[in-house]
Amino acid sequence: MKIIRRVARAVTNAAKDIKVIVTDVDGVLTDGTVRIDEEGRESFAQFNILDGFAVTIANDCDLKIIVISGRKSLCTEARCSKLGITEVYTGIRDKAAKLNEVIQRLELNTSQVAYIGDDLLDLSAMSLARLKIAPKNAVDFVKQQVDYITKASGGGGVFREVVELVLKAQGRYASYMQRYI
Repeated sequence: MKIIRRVARAVTNAAKDIKVIVTDVDGVLTDGTVRIDEEGRESFAQFNILDGFAVTIANDCDLKIIVISGRKSLCTEARCSKLGITEVYTGIRDKAAKLNEVIQRLELNTSQVAYIGDDLLDLSAMSLARLKIAPKNAVDFVKQQVDYITKASGGGGVFREVVELVLKAQGRYASYMQRYI
């Protein structure tokens, strides 16, 4: 029990400084399923509305959102555009290089960055973040490298869980929720 409390305390302490949440898409914002039609085109992607509203919450609370996906996807680009996410990078093989470039351009400190990823391509970028997070159904090796494993599986509200975790750690969650009561 003491070990769990220490881990929870470490995650809370790290989350207190987070100003930027970087997320992968497939396996985090979606369940990882890719649907291809007879013409070989990606027909659609399924995103969770809880994650969509979490973008609104994050924006309202001045948490910056950055999306870095290894797969080029018009569905991802369309969904992010609709949500108003401006830092969206798809088809990125070297996620660490892209994240490092964005960190430099936005003059961020890595202690202000949380990264959510589910697969091996995310590990190098995760190494640049203070808070490393994986969905419940991430690859086992990735889960062994992170600070926090969400209760939700990819496509099931992972991003929402992370936004709420950060805001609770920062003592801003309860006051934000008051606007809905």
